[in-house]
Amino acid sequence: PQVHLQLTQMMSISCCATWCFPCFQCQTASHYGWCACMPLLDPCAFMAVSCCLRSSMRERYGIQGSTCVDVGLVCCCYACAWCQMAREVKTRTTSGIQQVHMVTQQNAIPSLMS
Repeated sequence: PQVHLQLTQMMSISCCATWCFPCFQCQTASHYGWCACMPLLDPCAFMAVSCCLRSSMRERYGIQGSTCVDVGLVCCCYACAWCQMAREVKTRTTSGIQQVHMVTQQNAIPSLMS
């Protein structure tokens, strides 16, 4: 059952990416928590948005890798990198595995009047 679910999930991601790639990108960014329009800036920003999103996902989800690998993957296979990011977001949000970093205490600034 788990393998069938993963296969179905991969097929739905691939179909969405094939038929309307910009919509697919916007949906992925939105599900991750970014502004849905950010991927539309990629052509003007030399794919910087995709690289930043990928790096952010690695950091949030604790995935090993490096910025150099992210850039290389986005440059060599743009669509594959986006499908991989969409699959990761979908897996993490449906399984409830999300790491959220919160600041619970702020350091007080020392008073200058002392």
